[in-house]
Amino acid sequence: MKQRIYQNYFWVALTTILIVSFVFVFSYNQTIHDQKEEGMREEAEFISALLEKQGDADVGFQAAAGKTDFRITLIAENGMVLYDNKVKDVSGMENHAKRPEILKASKNGEGSSSRISSTIQSETYYYARKLSDGRYLRLSSEGLSIWSGFVQVLPALTGIALFVIFITFLIAHFLTRNIVEAINGIDLENPMEKVVFPELGVLQKRLGFQNRKIQTQMQNMKEQEYKLTAITENMNEGLIMLDADRKIQYMNQSCQDLFEVSGSKFIGQTISGFCDSIPMQEVVESALKGNVHTAMQELDHKKVQYFGNPILENQKIQGIIILVLDITERERTERMRKEFSANVSHELKTPLTSISGFAELMENHLVAPEDVPEFAAKIHRESERLLTLVNDIIKVSQLDDKEVYYGKENIDLLSFAKEVCDRLEPMAQSRNVTVELSGDAVLYLASRQLMNDLFYNLIENGIKYNKPNGKLWVTVSEKKGHPCISVKDTGIGVPMKYQSRIFERFFRVDKSHSKETGGTGLGLSIVKHGAILHNAEIGGYIEIHSKMEEGTEIVVHL
Repeated sequence: MKQRIYQNYFWVALTTILIVSFVFVFSYNQTIHDQKEEGMREEAEFISALLEKQGDADVGFQAAAGKTDFRITLIAENGMVLYDNKVKDVSGMENHAKRPEILKASKNGEGSSSRISSTIQSETYYYARKLSDGRYLRLSSEGLSIWSGFVQVLPALTGIALFVIFITFLIAHFLTRNIVEAINGIDLENPMEKVVFPELGVLQKRLGFQNRKIQTQMQNMKEQEYKLTAITENMNEGLIMLDADRKIQYMNQSCQDLFEVSGSKFIGQTISGFCDSIPMQEVVESALKGNVHTAMQELDHKKVQYFGNPILENQKIQGIIILVLDITERERTERMRKEFSANVSHELKTPLTSISGFAELMENHLVAPEDVPEFAAKIHRESERLLTLVNDIIKVSQLDDKEVYYGKENIDLLSFAKEVCDRLEPMAQSRNVTVELSGDAVLYLASRQLMNDLFYNLIENGIKYNKPNGKLWVTVSEKKGHPCISVKDTGIGVPMKYQSRIFERFFRVDKSHSKETGGTGLGLSIVKHGAILHNAEIGGYIEIHSKMEEGTEIVVHL
């Protein structure tokens, strides 16, 4: 900055010197011109007096004309040259009637002019006086050339230039020091806090504006970084970012949890130092060739899938993004689907076999007439069991299909629970179970169909698996702004080892007892799916508390 300021002051000084030199040379030449003109006027007065007294043939006039330093020319009234002290033969000289100084003299009695020679680049001064007899006396003197004038004033100009440069650099030194100190003293965090020089006020305002702009941009960058970090760190999938040299640049928390490592110690290391498995290397090498590749790998009690994708910039591979998916649950779900299909086949086969067997006996007249009503009743019970099973299977299938839309409406859960309790009252009476409903009126936006299945299966299970003369408490309340449904019975209870499995499809704690009660093993599975579709989750929002021979409580938080 100092150098820039010194350069600026140098050019200012140089410009000043040139202007001063021009003015000085011009003034000097003007002074010389005035001196020449005054000298010629005095000489002309003297010579014209001689001519007026003695005439042009006078020896004294010629002698005086020969001794002067000026060139003297005597011109007739018509412009013809009569005498010139620098030219012996004046007959060949051109007419001077149109010369500027002659024209001025003919009009005003005297006149002067100056002309610059195109050959020697010097200025010649002319002075003419009109005599009483009509003739003109002209005196001329050659001035200095431009270069000669400059040479004469050069010593003075050099002194002035050196003085100006010295003063300029002295001023530049002090001003630069003050400016630099003032600029260095600006608080970049708050530039307008103190304005040392008014001239710096604009700069400080610009700095303040730029500072605010940078702060805004930095805030936006931080927000974008925060959003990106929030997205990547809250992904269920693992994310690894590599550069073109296969070095790890970023690894999100899900990936660290999946591999059970601390990602920070692997940052900057090659991917082979983190995971040297063949599937991982295949994904990396394929991505470095510009291809999207996927591979699977078995980890400890887990199965993961890798997706490798190249990062391209200007058609050049700058890095790789590897997505790591834990497909253990997907594999488990697929296995459950297969088991579900097998269970469905088995569960359907049992009542169908019974119906088919009874019907075949009756068809072949192998049943005594008096036993036909009993066999028909068995067929009817098995048909109802089969119908119930089919209906539950349909419900579970519908709940699995997330594309099925269940219309929602505001439902008073307490009133809805009462309706379900009233429908199941005959069953409760037949088993000597007392049902008590309590709680608060809670409005909730829900599917009426799904809420019916949820309440019905919970209350029905509480009645079916209760003890004779047992009790069932149904409570509807609101906790932390969310509906809460509790169904508590005094039944047989659920062993601790089975409590985490009672929501599985076709799972029965006591298959013999379930056969007696007519259970399908799908009731609580329907409850679980209905809760999930209403934002509840197993383990977090559905709780089970049970003790053997004391009873069970299931709490659903919506």
